[in-house]
Amino acid sequence: MDYTWHFQIAWDYRAVFFRGAAITAQLTLWATLMGLTLGLALGLMRRSPYFLLRAPAATFVELFRSTPVLVQLVWIYYSLPILTGLQMSNVTSAAIGLGLHSAAYFSEIFRAGVNSISKGQWDAARAIGMSYAQAMRRIILPQAVRRMIPPFINEFASLIKLTTLASMLAVNELLHEANNLINNTYRPLEIYTVLALAFAVLIYPIIYASQRLERRWQTHQ
Repeated sequence: MDYTWHFQIAWDYRAVFFRGAAITAQLTLWATLMGLTLGLALGLMRRSPYFLLRAPAATFVELFRSTPVLVQLVWIYYSLPILTGLQMSNVTSAAIGLGLHSAAYFSEIFRAGVNSISKGQWDAARAIGMSYAQAMRRIILPQAVRRMIPPFINEFASLIKLTTLASMLAVNELLHEANNLINNTYRPLEIYTVLALAFAVLIYPIIYASQRLERRWQTHQ
């Protein structure tokens, strides 16, 4: 196949990629903050002895883990305003959708991390008169968080890639900006190649940091 590559086009339009990367970073940040906050609450609710707390949390987690992210984003953007009358921008809808989706996975990381702490730690906390909340805050969570960080980082890296789905809501993140650029330049191979490299530059350092942390903590156990 006789094809002449012209990567100069990607360089000439580098501002487009920077603009898309800024939106991608914004979506990732807001979705991560929502996911961590809601995920912690859901993880603790799923460990609750009370059915009225466990059941809604389990339903939320399984619903968002068992349905496609794209369907969730489209439903929040188009259906939620019809049901509630609340109008949201495409960026806000995408951030909320990604945040709710990530919360389901973050909650499982929280729950698994807490469950990994030995029962003896709980018994020791109760023996010195601590309540459940005190034991969780002072003893269990500080130990569990260390074990949670590598999977948290991996989930964060996955979330960056999931932001490309926001292009279906016309959010000007990296993929959407790349598609617009392809429509103007008719150079899809160069644009998608640069797009792939851009995501690799964003995500690989995160994955590398996760692997380094995991190896470091394994050697200190």
